[in-house]
Amino acid sequence: MLRATLLGTAVLLTLSGCAQVSESRFNPFNWFGNSTEAAVINPSERRPLVPEGRSNVTLDGRELVQSITSLSVDRAPSGAIVRAIGSAETQGFFNAELVSRGVENGVLMLEFRAQRPTRLEVPGTPRSRQISAAYAIDGADLSGIRTVRVQAATNARTSGR
Repeated sequence: MLRATLLGTAVLLTLSGCAQVSESRFNPFNWFGNSTEAAVINPSERRPLVPEGRSNVTLDGRELVQSITSLSVDRAPSGAIVRAIGSAETQGFFNAELVSRGVENGVLMLEFRAQRPTRLEVPGTPRSRQISAAYAIDGADLSGIRTVRVQAATNARTSGR
């Protein structure tokens, strides 16, 4: 009887601790929350795409998309995947990519860039101007990242742990 009582008490104490784990940082589903609107960084304060003193210079002719409508960071077996949906100025933008600007103070800075169409540009509906891109974060790099920030021309969105 005493053994059953002690065993039952131990099981109840163990199960009561599970409620705390579901809301803690140990649960991978809680690592990144919903995205929030963030202030736009002044272009003069942005770091250059090509660091000074680099021998190979590759210029990126893509522009920042007009705005970001949604941002999500999902856990993956190899780390995390950042997915962003933005709205371009007109239809036809292509070659979209989330370009890394580095990690500063635990914040991964990404820019949402896309190539402007070279031919006729049609304004179109907001739905037809949507463009999406993703960025994979390696598991080793993820340990130093607390917040993901994606920058567009008129707004930015962040998602943090």
